[in-house]
Amino acid sequence: MGAGGRRDPSEYTSIICEVFYDASRRKNGVRPVVGQPFPNDMKVECAKAIRALPLGTQIKLSVVETEKEGSRPFLYSSYKWAYDIIK
Repeated sequence: MGAGGRRDPSEYTSIICEVFYDASRRKNGVRPVVGQPFPNDMKVECAKAIRALPLGTQIKLSVVETEKEGSRPFLYSSYKWAYDIIK
């Protein structure tokens, strides 16, 4: 990781994700669709606006795998970045 916690842009991967209802958190979440380079059960931390899209909406995001101490790995995409709605 670079200075100030910033990552090199080459560390990010562009994948297709979907909005789903996360029963464990009782709110919408985002996860990779089946067939992407990450497991479908990984969660994506991203903009609230993306999580507010209708369930099943597919979005193309740039993500990086990360983890916080004491938690399982997850994918991160900055809330500031643009995203593309696929369907």
